[in-house]
Amino acid sequence: MKKELFISCFLLLLFACNTGRKTNNLKGRDKIYEPKYAKGFSLYQKDKSLILSVVNPWQYASEIEINYVLKNDASPDIMNEIKIPVEKAVCMSTTHVAFISVLGKTSSITGVSGLKHVSDSAVNLLGKENKIIEVGYDSNLSYESVYSLAPDVVFAYGVAGEFAAVEKKLNELGVKVVYIGEYLEDTPLGKAEWIVAMSAFFADIDTAVKIFEKIETGYESIKETVSKTEYKPLVMMNIPYKDVWYLPGTLNYMVRFIEDAGGKYIYPENNKRESIPMSIEKAFEIAQNADFWLIGNTPKNLEELREKDPRMADIPSFKNRKVFNSNLRDNGFGDDFWESGIVKPDIILKDLIKIFHPELLPEYDLYYYRHLK
Repeated sequence: MKKELFISCFLLLLFACNTGRKTNNLKGRDKIYEPKYAKGFSLYQKDKSLILSVVNPWQYASEIEINYVLKNDASPDIMNEIKIPVEKAVCMSTTHVAFISVLGKTSSITGVSGLKHVSDSAVNLLGKENKIIEVGYDSNLSYESVYSLAPDVVFAYGVAGEFAAVEKKLNELGVKVVYIGEYLEDTPLGKAEWIVAMSAFFADIDTAVKIFEKIETGYESIKETVSKTEYKPLVMMNIPYKDVWYLPGTLNYMVRFIEDAGGKYIYPENNKRESIPMSIEKAFEIAQNADFWLIGNTPKNLEELREKDPRMADIPSFKNRKVFNSNLRDNGFGDDFWESGIVKPDIILKDLIKIFHPELLPEYDLYYYRHLK
C-alpha cells in the first residue's frame, strides 16, 4: 500500500513539474468564452493566438491550470503550443471522437485508442481503410504508432494523474498532448459544452457555440415537460462488477439526468461526484425500494442479466420488468451511449422521461435505452 501511494504521489509530482502547469505568463489575454455549465475550461484571445485554459483536468487534481496556446505558427519545440487548425489528431477517448465528428472534422482523426469500440460509422470505415489506426491504451500505448502518425495533437484524459508518464514520453518524442476533461463535469450540459473547447483546435468556435446552444435549448425544453410532475419514481443504478456494486454520488451527472427527468435517485447518502463501492448484499437491500433500475452494461434481456448473477432476479424492478439498459445503440463496435451521448444529452433526457413518465411522450421511441424483457 505504501509503495502504491509513493508511486501515485511521484507521478502526480512528475506531472506537475513536467507540464507547467500553474502558468501565469499570459497577461493581457481577453476572455472570449466563459462556459455556462462546464467548470474545467475557459477560452481566451491574446494577439493572434487562442488560449485554452484547462483546470484540474484529472480526478483529485487541485490548483492545476494548463494553458494551451493555439496558433497557426506554433513552435514544434514548445509542448503547450498547438498548431491550428489541427489536421492530424489522435483521440484517447471515444468522447473525443464524438466532439470532432459533430464539428464535421472526422477526417482529421488519424489514430484512436480503442478503435474497435468506436461506434461512429465514418470512423469505422476509415479504420477499415487503415486511414485511422489503433494506438493502444494508457501504459500499453504504442509510442511507435503515435510517432509515425506525426499528429498535431494527442487528445488525452487523465485519471488521478497516471497519464503523466505517458505524456512525458510522448513529449520526449516531440508529440504534443492536450487534456480534455469533460468526464469530470458533474452535469450533462457541462460535459456537452466541452465541444466549444474542442472546436478551438479547429479554429471554428462560432460553429461549436451554435451547436451547443441548440443542445442546451433542446435539453431545457424537454426538461420543462416534467417540471410540474409530482410523481418521482425511485431509481436504482448499475450492476455488480467483480462482486462489488458501485453507486454514484449525488453530484454525478447521471444523477442529474435522473432528477431532470422527473425521477429520484435512490441513494442520496453519497453526496460526492465519485461512485462508492459497496457489497452486493448492501446494494441488493437498497434496490428493494426502487421503482426503476438503470444499467449500462451488456445484457440485452432479463435472462442475460440473471445469468450475470441469479440474485438479480429477486430485485422488484426485475420482477416488474422495469429494467432499462443504455446499450440499444450497441452496433457490435461500441456502445454509442458512451460516445455520441456526450453531445446528445437532450436525447438521453428524453429517453429517461419516456421511461419514468411514458404518458408525457406517448409517440416517442427510445433512442439509447433498451427495455429489458
